[in-house]
Amino acid sequence: MFKKLFIKSKSVSGKSSKEQFNNILNFTESVLNATNRTSRDDGIPLKSDQHPLIDIIRLVGRKLQTQYITDLLTQKNETDLPSLFPENVFLCPLEDALTEDGRRLYDLIKEVNLTKELFLNKDLVLPWPWKRKRLINCIAQIGQGRANGSWRQDHNHRVELWLPIGVGWVRGGNHSITAGIIQGEGSIVPEKIYDISELYNYVYSDGEYYYRIEDLGIIAPVKNMEFAAIFEIGRIMTENGISF
Repeated sequence: MFKKLFIKSKSVSGKSSKEQFNNILNFTESVLNATNRTSRDDGIPLKSDQHPLIDIIRLVGRKLQTQYITDLLTQKNETDLPSLFPENVFLCPLEDALTEDGRRLYDLIKEVNLTKELFLNKDLVLPWPWKRKRLINCIAQIGQGRANGSWRQDHNHRVELWLPIGVGWVRGGNHSITAGIIQGEGSIVPEKIYDISELYNYVYSDGEYYYRIEDLGIIAPVKNMEFAAIFEIGRIMTENGISF
């Protein structure tokens, strides 16, 4: 059914994806520097989970989120966008080994025992609503004064959160979670939380490719420029002790 293998970013104002990528990272560094100056002047250190770099990730990821939650408006039945999982916008778990000893993506991503909450009105939660009729029903029935009442987390809402970047991958409940995002209502406690920080010792991106740090070999081309930028913003966060 799905003809596309991944989501490519479109050129903006004639700028190449690599130029856009570099501009995003320069913007991020500027926000970090301005935040550090303000904190020094005020003498009040920011809490890690309140840091403005988390806002930058939300901002960068909004384009991808919007692309997915609006696609069914223009489709007759089902979306032709691929599932919104890491393999389609980041790296496939089955890509070539990322380390000399053969470790791959999920060997380097560690599950952590934490409790976090994602707010649908601001955090970067990435659902994949794929069926037009299901989304119609969810929008029509979920919400204050509607048949199913105000949005609330249900047993089928399964979300995987990645730290430090604060990205929530939706593994179940895509259509009703989309309704919550549209309404700006509700919060979700992730089913699983993973820390991707160790990846930064082995992988980097220049906006065009992902590379192995140890030998500079190409792992894979960038599938989505915005997510490559989010990944590298996560490196800046890790280096500065910042996490969602």
